[in-house]
Amino acid sequence: MRRVVFALSFATFVAFAGSRVTLGQSRGNGNPFIDHSDTGETIHVLPAPAAIHSPHDTQPTDAPPRNALNVYPASYGSGNLINHGGHQIPFAGFFAIYWNSTVANSAGSQGQTSLRSQVADFATHFSDGVAYSQSDTAADYTIVTQYSAADTISPVLAFAGDYVDSRAAQSSFSDTKVKNYIASLFNSGVVTPDPNTIFGMYFPAGMRITLQGGASCSSFCGYHGHFAYNGQDIKYAVFPYTNCAACSLPGKAVADMLTIVSSHEIREAVTDPDLNAWYDAAGDEADDKCAWHNLYQMTRGNYWVQPEYSNGGTSTYPGPGCVVPQ
Repeated sequence: MRRVVFALSFATFVAFAGSRVTLGQSRGNGNPFIDHSDTGETIHVLPAPAAIHSPHDTQPTDAPPRNALNVYPASYGSGNLINHGGHQIPFAGFFAIYWNSTVANSAGSQGQTSLRSQVADFATHFSDGVAYSQSDTAADYTIVTQYSAADTISPVLAFAGDYVDSRAAQSSFSDTKVKNYIASLFNSGVVTPDPNTIFGMYFPAGMRITLQGGASCSSFCGYHGHFAYNGQDIKYAVFPYTNCAACSLPGKAVADMLTIVSSHEIREAVTDPDLNAWYDAAGDEADDKCAWHNLYQMTRGNYWVQPEYSNGGTSTYPGPGCVVPQ
């Protein structure tokens, strides 16, 4: 894999000219799912399991194996999701970026030989591409289509490919550096910017990503955000390597934890890409409300994911609550 030179060009600085703090969401209310970049932009994080405690559940749990759709009470937040008027991603894709071959070639699970092959297969099977129905046992992603508002969300999530860089691991890396790095890949032409694609960054073990409220593998296990690049609204997600105690759960491999975190961030990036669309009265997004509880394995590929919150209220979508479509 060819190495990309990390340089801050004019286009990279343009990437942050349009960055802003999202109004309406703040960590001032003590919400553990909301943090801020080192430059102040609001970011939605997935806190480590040990860092949050649900008033409804005492510890992370796996959903009981069943052969039917089930709906569980939300573990966090307040009431149903509210549409605050922002956009959704109508035709979403997912593109994986690996900091180096060490993380790309790290151990997979569920029969996959590497994390790279696992993420590609997971992203391919996360959506079955058909309209949501309660009888569809593979509706792991398509339940988000109920949050079509400013944009109609397609039931198809496209795997847009991946890229493996060859950079040496660093001990600490800020969110600003993450965005600069992604912009540098656009500048060099090895990755194509696209406002409908979620760019997922996978980092090697021991590389801490820092936000204002703390660092990965202590206060959070992943997050998503957005930034402006040459007039395009770029969505990105950060996936630290989950081999740390704070981001581990009994009986689950590192790769299992990473597909759980990936399912969380992908769905939220589609339904609330600019952090001004779907969240509840407490500021929690759809997957925040179901975080770390009633985890289950997809029928396609057996990858571990978390439930998605459904507002319910119609004959099509169950709920309100966290939906396991097995």
